[in-house]
Amino acid sequence: MDLIVRARNVPVPPALRSQVQRQLARLERMARDVARAEVDFSEEHIPRIRERHRCAVIVYRRHQVVTAHAAAPDPSIALERALDKVHHQVDQRKERR
Repeated sequence: MDLIVRARNVPVPPALRSQVQRQLARLERMARDVARAEVDFSEEHIPRIRERHRCAVIVYRRHQVVTAHAAAPDPSIALERALDKVHHQVDQRKERR
C-alpha cells in the first residue's frame, strides 16, 4: 500500500506520521484491496474555532474510493475520528457483499 501524508500550514511530527502508518496498517489487514491512502492535515487560523485541526483521509480501493473528514483540537484525535469513519464505511461495504 502506498501511503502519502501531507500537511498544509502545519508540520507533521514523526510521532504523528508513525501513528498514521500504524492505523492504516490495521485498515490494510481489514481490507486487503487497499492500493493507496492519502492523509491530509491542516489547521484553521481562526481563534474562535476550538476544533481547528482538520484531517482528511482518502483510501483508494480496487473499485471504490473511501473518503472521510474530521476536526478536533489535536491532530492525532482528528486522525482517529477520520479513520473511525473510514473503518465504518469499509465495514458497511463489506456487509453489502
